[in-house]
Amino acid sequence: MKLVFATLLGLILLGTGFDTKAQDYSEQYRPQFHFSPKSGWIGDPDGTIKFDSLYHLFWWGHAVSEDLVYWTEYPWPMQGGSSSFDYYTGSVVVDTANTAGFGTGDDTVAVAIYTMHNRTTNIETQGISSSTSPDFKYFNYYNDNPVIPSTSTDFRDPSVFWDTLLNRWAMAITRPGEHRIEIYSSPDLKNWTKQSSFGPLGARTGAWEVPDLFQLPLDGNPENKKWVMICGMGPNRGQYWVGDFDGNTFTPDGTTLAYLKNGTGINGELFTDFEASDYGTWTTEGTAFGTGPANGSLSGQMDVSGYLSDYLVNSFNGGDAATGKLTSPEFTVSKNFINFLISGGNHNNLTCFNMLVNGEVVRTATGDNSEQLKWFGWDVSEYIGQTAVLQIIDNFSGGWGHINIDHIMFSDILTDHRYEHAYWIDYGPDFYAVRTYRNYDANDDRTIWLGWMNNWDYANSIPTSWGGSTAESLPREIELVSTSQGYKIIQKPIEELKKLRKEEVVLTNKTVEGTTVLTEFKPLKNTYEFEAVYEVNPGSDQKVGFYLCVSDANKMVLGYDAKTSNVFIDRTQSGYVSFNSKFPRVINAPMQLKENKISFHVFVDQLSLEVFVNDGDVVLTSLMFPNPYFQKGIELFSINESSALQSFNGWELNSIWEEELGTGIFDRREEKSSIFIYPNPANDKLYITHDSGTNKDATAKIINLLGQTLKEKIIFTGYSPSVLDISDLKTGHYILSVLNDNKISTQQFIKVN
Repeated sequence: MKLVFATLLGLILLGTGFDTKAQDYSEQYRPQFHFSPKSGWIGDPDGTIKFDSLYHLFWWGHAVSEDLVYWTEYPWPMQGGSSSFDYYTGSVVVDTANTAGFGTGDDTVAVAIYTMHNRTTNIETQGISSSTSPDFKYFNYYNDNPVIPSTSTDFRDPSVFWDTLLNRWAMAITRPGEHRIEIYSSPDLKNWTKQSSFGPLGARTGAWEVPDLFQLPLDGNPENKKWVMICGMGPNRGQYWVGDFDGNTFTPDGTTLAYLKNGTGINGELFTDFEASDYGTWTTEGTAFGTGPANGSLSGQMDVSGYLSDYLVNSFNGGDAATGKLTSPEFTVSKNFINFLISGGNHNNLTCFNMLVNGEVVRTATGDNSEQLKWFGWDVSEYIGQTAVLQIIDNFSGGWGHINIDHIMFSDILTDHRYEHAYWIDYGPDFYAVRTYRNYDANDDRTIWLGWMNNWDYANSIPTSWGGSTAESLPREIELVSTSQGYKIIQKPIEELKKLRKEEVVLTNKTVEGTTVLTEFKPLKNTYEFEAVYEVNPGSDQKVGFYLCVSDANKMVLGYDAKTSNVFIDRTQSGYVSFNSKFPRVINAPMQLKENKISFHVFVDQLSLEVFVNDGDVVLTSLMFPNPYFQKGIELFSINESSALQSFNGWELNSIWEEELGTGIFDRREEKSSIFIYPNPANDKLYITHDSGTNKDATAKIINLLGQTLKEKIIFTGYSPSVLDISDLKTGHYILSVLNDNKISTQQFIKVN
């Protein structure tokens, strides 16, 4: 059925004058300085290596670059094998010593190691392919695959590197559902031995995937390196651990364990951690809470995780049918925020955690129908100085009729990001499957990684037209630093990106009060970079930041809340958000200022926002789908009190594809005859802009996949959009054909309801 549809669509596109060069990097939402393939899917980065002055990126497509900025896409590299399996995530190594024996003469050998996902049984085994071709363009399948057999459907994503301590190959690979990362070793890439297993530790809401293991200098000292283990957690998160690796076992160090297991270094005053055999001064009613805190899961309960130390409040005593109440002693509200870990049933007022003042519930939270505790927080600043009590309620006897609570903190920083307690790589929703570059040239001491800009919650419904998915992230240089909470990975965009900058716009000491249009920097399209520093009054009600991709009510919001000490992104009205119910959301990341100012380093590229706050102390990556023709404005804001924008340096950025393909259809100063439609997919209305250069009206037709004309309308040619009512069309694929001055332009679009 898919083959029939594709063939029919191709015939219609040819018959209606479809431009066969459509995959020219100028499509709607196509990133202009992030790598994306000409067509087809891109997902987890694989084979991230540098060899002979060339950076390689596989996905099991293949592209190369001399600088991680400009890329050349190569043909599909994987040769041989059968159609019984799919190539899943893996890695590539350069076998300089020819340990696998694939080399002949002076040829340098690269070996790809990947998961072979059986299309029929879903069993996952590990296979290899080798390459001696120039630039490692083609890899030949190893006929004795798999090199690591398995009967599991949950065993994938090998990351392989040379272990200089034991002079052999090492592999980190995940058991996703078990939340474990296994270590294997091999002398020759063909024969592998399991050495150890790490985990679970930290977050485990989703499957663990795409691990990596590498060293970083601590605090810039090359004589004091730490091993770092990273791992993706579906659908969209990434976490890390810092410790030691002896060639057989990865062991988190004491600082890492203290933070992850006990919460050492968390900002605030601990009210209670429930680390006792009874509830102390808390009073109980009913039977659900038992006689004291629980040591994890109770009889008949699924695995409970995410609590700190050894004990937590768990109302599953007697199962979901039991009910009860747990009440704290009175206390005086002394901090702006109360933060806590919570999970369990999602039943408002029935399985909940409440704060009461004068006997009235003034704050409440409930679980999310899971057993993984996550950080929630309340703003209680209006009650400072007043007497309050906390109550944990279980008054529901059906499914998920229980609640879990732990580690209640009074703080001046709000921790309400709804994530588990972990060392997180990126607080945004769209940075996943991170992999580091292995440098075989030994001429660069940087550690660089990149990830997939997407999220499995909506990856298969992303409104892009070149074959699905989005792009890889910007390459980032990473460092490891010591903090009060243990270790932090600092991320910064690589210096090479500066070569894309056009003319610089510089502002200093600009007063911002309310909302101010940034008239001095007006990018022609949503492909730009800026660095900005705001003055901030910590602890005040002030919010400062930027409205990006602005048009009427639509905007992408980036800001900092001085009261909560949170960086935030609000993409609920950022443009086209209705393609998936999980896409529109607000993202928060706690970050305490060291000085009375905050810096933003921002990259906007058609469908993406990457933000490096305070020199990479906090990083957020988010997709967005603004109207690329109408939504291009930038505004400054300082809410509740004025602020000074101390500095602003902005640059429009060149396209990495410009040398071959021009600047793309959105650059109205330079484009040739073109047709632009928005949104795509569309619901009730289709907006059309057609710049023919003739100033003549044109005839627009909507054609179905049988070649039948369904609608026809005369439209204006120029920069102002015309509107077609498509509310009566059924869901499906259509072609918009525009006839002007005996020339036909076409564009495919999707109608959704």
